[in-house]
Amino acid sequence: MAYQTSANIEVALKREGTTGTAPTTVTGATVLRITDSPGLALNRAVVQSNEKRDDGLRSQGRLGSRSVTGSYNSELTVGGATDILFEAIMRSAWATAVVVGFATVTTVAVGTNEVVAADGSWITEGVRVGDIFRLSGTSVSGNNDTNNRVTALTTLTISVATGAFTTMAAASTGTMTILRKVVTATTPTRYSHSVEQYDQDTDLSELFLGCRLTGVRLSLRPGQMATATYTFLGMDRTVLATGTSPYFTSPTRTTDTGLVADDASIRYNGATVATFTGFDLDFEIAAAAQPVIGSFVSPDIFDNDLTVTGSITGLRSDFSNLTLYDAETEFEIGILLEELETAPKDCISLFFPRVKIQGLSAPVGGGDGAKIETLQLMFGPKVTATGYDAGICTIQTSETA
Repeated sequence: MAYQTSANIEVALKREGTTGTAPTTVTGATVLRITDSPGLALNRAVVQSNEKRDDGLRSQGRLGSRSVTGSYNSELTVGGATDILFEAIMRSAWATAVVVGFATVTTVAVGTNEVVAADGSWITEGVRVGDIFRLSGTSVSGNNDTNNRVTALTTLTISVATGAFTTMAAASTGTMTILRKVVTATTPTRYSHSVEQYDQDTDLSELFLGCRLTGVRLSLRPGQMATATYTFLGMDRTVLATGTSPYFTSPTRTTDTGLVADDASIRYNGATVATFTGFDLDFEIAAAAQPVIGSFVSPDIFDNDLTVTGSITGLRSDFSNLTLYDAETEFEIGILLEELETAPKDCISLFFPRVKIQGLSAPVGGGDGAKIETLQLMFGPKVTATGYDAGICTIQTSETA
């Protein structure tokens, strides 16, 4: 008899055309690269009789409605399942990268912290505050293929961090590419997935159906991989025997290197900072199954509001965060994670246009290190404003599809 080892397990997922029904085409699934994880499991409600028996015993119970809960832990990588799941938590769709030739705006001049068009409008061309863009084909090689964040925007001028570029005279030759992105939608798109846990040693699978992504937790710590935890709520599970397992044939597995927190660039309240010792972000969608009479399976997983919260720990050097907290000041946060490679570097970016501190604490003393303060963050949606995407968050990736 073969026994299943704890590590030799493959998790693959694919979007469903009909919620709760496995895709009929078994190709085209994507492997979710996991670390140690709880995984998904079928839950059954317990139905217990309240009968008062004359022998003083409790009647045998029954098992009622079915539902699926669980989560997977992963190291954050560019592309693959990351793209699928980011799109699902945002309940929106990826927009393709936008390419703007310099000649479209007549000419483009580059300063150390700006990109200036001679005519037209960067806003009309699709540039937004918080976007990550790359220049290519310019006469200054050091300006090409680097990932740069838009920190401010007017019709003709894109502002970036100081020292991002080398000065370059106006030219009509060159290209700007705004990376592919997904923004929380005005009208949410509700995605469901079939998720397969394939025990490869025993050639057996559990196929979980109608799984909606209800949570994404991102964590950054010094000296560690950037991590993501994906939480699901689903409708049902099917057990597949040897010979019918796995359900998905040759799922695609990404080979990108995992992202490291130390390679991150974080822009906080208008400045790039390197003082944080921890950063957690939580995307949570309120959701529930609904038991019904006549079926053990809920007709759907009903998802509602998306809430984003977060926390930061960091070195205290002044009382600037106390000032932000007391005044209830709103600010922007941008996070850029890049792979360790030559330019152009694969990357993932998150931009939050409306953030404020909802709680702040710092131990009075003790320990041998620096004084650490903890910030609890709240995030709000940006209403339509010139030069901004509307929504609570914009996620971008260098992955093109």
